[in-house]
Amino acid sequence: MLNENDCLLGNKPTQLDLSKWQRTVDLISEIYNSACGTIVQMREDDFNVVVASKNEDNFLKEGDNWPRSIQSFCRTIIETKQELYVHDALDSEDWVNAPAVKQGHVQSYCGLPIYWPSGNIFGTICVIDTKPTEYNATLQALLAQFCQLITSELQMISDLNKIKDLAMTDELTGVCNRRGLKTLGEQKFKDARRYQHAIGIVYFDIDNLKYVNDTFGHQAGDHCIVTLAKVIQENCRESDIIARLGGDEFIIISLIGSRRELMLMAKRMEDKYKEAASANIQFDKTAISYGASIIDCYSPLSFDTLLNEADENMYKHKEAKKLKKAEE
Repeated sequence: MLNENDCLLGNKPTQLDLSKWQRTVDLISEIYNSACGTIVQMREDDFNVVVASKNEDNFLKEGDNWPRSIQSFCRTIIETKQELYVHDALDSEDWVNAPAVKQGHVQSYCGLPIYWPSGNIFGTICVIDTKPTEYNATLQALLAQFCQLITSELQMISDLNKIKDLAMTDELTGVCNRRGLKTLGEQKFKDARRYQHAIGIVYFDIDNLKYVNDTFGHQAGDHCIVTLAKVIQENCRESDIIARLGGDEFIIISLIGSRRELMLMAKRMEDKYKEAASANIQFDKTAISYGASIIDCYSPLSFDTLLNEADENMYKHKEAKKLKKAEE
């Protein structure tokens, strides 16, 4: 995922191939015969070099950073949202005393803003040199084209993530669908074994949903389903996986300490749903049934086996409630 607050070097999206960016800045350095071609990311308090050309005379390298508070060419681009071309910084009153010029021997700078898909500025693409330069209109237009390629790649990654999210997300409730469950659930299983942690599943089903659909219509039934989804989301940990399997069936997958802890979680969901349902006349006769299953990290059981066991336990809970009601 693209997160504007993350440093790309530390949290690189899987779809982002930085080797392409590396070839771009290497080509920039060669075409412009410059000391440095680089792509810089702006974060809240500083600038970070994501890629830098690998020519021998380059004074910047991947991972270099400087505070946003000091005067810099990149900061000016961020603040003005405009291209910046300084032909000779030593001949400019505005730049002659800037740290990169006075201490870093930068004499020429040409850069453009790169944008996130949201429209916020990502950072800059720059041609930097230790000698004065005179780039003609063609070279400046070429840098703008390189800039557009980087911006387009960020947009493509964002679009791919959105498509992936749509394919893995239930449209009605916003939680995972079956496809998402398959992908994330299997990864959760691997995490449990890697970190030597028990993994548990709770399977939920709404009682009397057919009565709601028949009496008040399917829109009311959908409201009932969305209410359960919200209850689960509000009472789970951020690391838990929540999925709607279809209809009124939901599951939670959690790395958890014990079966007792898992059952307490399920009971809490039951109580919270009952509280929400009692406040709505359209589905105050509904309730939820649940079943839980847990294994330790050394168990040979598969994810599907654990899911089926939780499903069976949910139906046992439902039948036990029916039997108790009949006896009353």
